[in-house]
Amino acid sequence: MYSVLLQAGLVFQAAAGVIWGESPSAMFEGGGPEQVAGEFADAAADLSGEDTGSGAEDRLANLEKIVADLQQKAAKKTYPTLTVNGVFQADAGWIHQDLASESAYGQIQDGAAFRRARLSAKGLVSESTGYMLQMDFGFFGRPTFTDVWVEKTGIPLLGTVRIGQWKQPFSLEAVSSFRYLTFMERSLLFQPFVPFRHIGAGFYDHNDELDCTWAASVFRTGQDQFGGTLSSDGGYGTAERLTLLPLWEREGERYLHVGAGHFFNSPPGDSVSFRTIPEFFVGANGPGAVGTSGQAVPGGSNGTPFFVSTGNLTVPFYNVLGSELLWVEGPLSLQSEAMAALLPASAGSAVLAGVYAQVGWFLTGEHRPYDRATGTIDRVRPKTGFAFHGSGERPGAGAWELAGRFSALDLTDGTVTGGRLTDYTVGVNWYWNAYTKMEFNWVHAVSDLSARETAHSDLFGLRAQIDF
Repeated sequence: MYSVLLQAGLVFQAAAGVIWGESPSAMFEGGGPEQVAGEFADAAADLSGEDTGSGAEDRLANLEKIVADLQQKAAKKTYPTLTVNGVFQADAGWIHQDLASESAYGQIQDGAAFRRARLSAKGLVSESTGYMLQMDFGFFGRPTFTDVWVEKTGIPLLGTVRIGQWKQPFSLEAVSSFRYLTFMERSLLFQPFVPFRHIGAGFYDHNDELDCTWAASVFRTGQDQFGGTLSSDGGYGTAERLTLLPLWEREGERYLHVGAGHFFNSPPGDSVSFRTIPEFFVGANGPGAVGTSGQAVPGGSNGTPFFVSTGNLTVPFYNVLGSELLWVEGPLSLQSEAMAALLPASAGSAVLAGVYAQVGWFLTGEHRPYDRATGTIDRVRPKTGFAFHGSGERPGAGAWELAGRFSALDLTDGTVTGGRLTDYTVGVNWYWNAYTKMEFNWVHAVSDLSARETAHSDLFGLRAQIDF
């Protein structure tokens, strides 16, 4: 009987720790679960003597009931659940232009701004029903919706079904969180070819071996910064993505990711414009309907302009095909994507294409993590954080990464004359810890303004980022 009571005391101690956390002593007038466990042991010692009557048995049964109740409370889940997350990015930028660049784009101003400042609530309302609501106070629209959705897991044949606004399944760098990307901005392919966030419905899943993922969605296109869209003529799109992981070794320090995607768009009013900034943006709100950035948002936004643009094209629909590659070999990573927009005969059957390739190297020995369940890039975790002696943390220099990227975009084919843009980017990333990062980017942008003239622009950016 002594051993039974002693075990009951230990179970009580563990259960109390689960329910009340590491400091539950305030819940007990006589002390925490450690003291209560000691009282269990004392009671066991008393019962180990001659008292073997019904009173001892009754007390033991009562103690067993208490322990069972505590275990049940510890295991019981309550809904809804809530996790609050946030992130901000503070940027500063300096721009140097040659005469051809100034003539084409005007004098682009230096500046500083919050690129993103987001708060989100995410959780479950039942075992299989999740939600997310995220607002951005730094992006165009200020504030604006980003991810706002509800999803149901465990759907036969489909996996997880999601309804609302989120990043549609197309492109590795698009569906991966900006928090984990190597450079300050996504590549030249992102703005002209990727659907990104839209209101719709879709599903996603993976196999049991976690070496294959798939996703598909249907959504409204052409929306504003607040999630709304209004069109009786077009304004519908679909996206599909398939990824494979043929190589996964050393617990993710060595792997190979390949993927393919498709995006169909029937643009609102049969009108679409393919355009992009030069992989760097800094701006500020300003008066007027549309500022120097060309971003049509309430109040106007001045800042880095679009460097290439087709202008409005009349097309009833178009398709975009995309391919993905990510190879990680310890501290070395190679990543590349290629995309092609196939326009219909009404636009001269033009093919607008782009490609980027980038390389990264962790000087401090880390590697680029990967989320096998979603086929996306994951959070870098430094071997040691950045801290000094006496700070309460283990002293270290954090993680350091050098990176380079080549991007090329061709928006000229047949009757479509949107121009060509090539970017060469050098980056340095300093990870203070898994949630804090400092970045430096130097982008050298070469614009083909005509068959005989090119413009050269150098954009230098600094960023401080923290998320929680």
